[in-house]
Amino acid sequence: MPFRRVGKQPLALQLIAACAAEENKEIADALRRASDVALKARKASDLDATLIELRHLADAPEHLRSLGPERESGLKRLYDATRFLRQWQNYIWAVEGEKFDNGIRILTDLAQIEQSPLDVPRSEILARARSLEGKDRAQVDSYAAPILQSTHSLDDLPSALAQLRSGTHPPYQSQALSNLVNGLDAVCKAYLAFKEGVATTLPPTYWQTGDANSIVTRLRAELLLLVLPRILEVEQTDPPKNGETVEDYLMRMRAAAIGRRDFELLSRTISAAREISSSIAGPGQSLISQDYTSFLYWREGQNAERAKRFFEAALAYRRALSSATSAVPVEFIGQRLDAIEKEHPDEFRQATDVMRRYDGRDIAPRAYGTPSGLRIPGASPSPTPLRTAPPTASVTP
Repeated sequence: MPFRRVGKQPLALQLIAACAAEENKEIADALRRASDVALKARKASDLDATLIELRHLADAPEHLRSLGPERESGLKRLYDATRFLRQWQNYIWAVEGEKFDNGIRILTDLAQIEQSPLDVPRSEILARARSLEGKDRAQVDSYAAPILQSTHSLDDLPSALAQLRSGTHPPYQSQALSNLVNGLDAVCKAYLAFKEGVATTLPPTYWQTGDANSIVTRLRAELLLLVLPRILEVEQTDPPKNGETVEDYLMRMRAAAIGRRDFELLSRTISAAREISSSIAGPGQSLISQDYTSFLYWREGQNAERAKRFFEAALAYRRALSSATSAVPVEFIGQRLDAIEKEHPDEFRQATDVMRRYDGRDIAPRAYGTPSGLRIPGASPSPTPLRTAPPTASVTP
């Protein structure tokens, strides 16, 4: 029996379309209410009734009379919204219990969803996460302040770390506390190894927001002033002066190296300065990267010249000149170029042609790598004094 037509469509199709439209409106209204409740909720229990409503809509077949793709689409929207709302409830529950780090993690996950099923603006999620980060830091400051106030020197670090780890706020429950503990722990481990004369590495700090804590910054600087003379191999001759900062000390040692034409010391000084600067600012953000580049070209030229590779030496010196800074005075570079031009004119001319052909474009020096932490060498063993027989000892035949 053919469908009865009403207008241009069979009645059955019109009924199906009407059901689908009604269900879409019912679902849209429910999701709109859920979004409003989620944004206004202050307690986890505020979301219970809405979760029950969404589950009832998804689980009760009589509410979804449409068939095929329309029904599947409606169910998916309800299931996605229910999952989102459960996570939102977990976030609010974490905030109620002052477990701010848990709340931050949940919000961070929700912010990764391409399209929120409840149309909660992503900016709202990020703003709430930032607010929790502030509360987390304040909570950590309140907890850690009494411990840090009694931490006056590097020798106090082992005790302070033990207290921070064994207190009422375990580091794994708070990102801010974890960052603080990790920053102090890195300094402590490097200091203890240094005292024992063992080689170690002081890791970079740019990824650790806890290193912004003033005590971490102060103790790290204190440690650097202790270890730099060993790194520069001047422990016995040029220790830091009273009141000298890390920057002051490195600048003085660089000037001393240039004055003595001690390019090995200059290399160690510039490398240490770059590592320290990069570890704070981040990879590729060193404040002395140009100094380091200039010096590496200079060192390439020195090595090539010693190997009697005068074309490569001239090329490296030309590049050092084009990127010259006060790290390697230009007169040093000029002297070597003059010598090669005089003694090896063909190689000098070839290097000049290459520089002109590439219009000054440089390739990074071969030793230019990503900083991986400040390497602190082990203590050099003291020479063992010769033992001599006492004057009264008898001679064994």
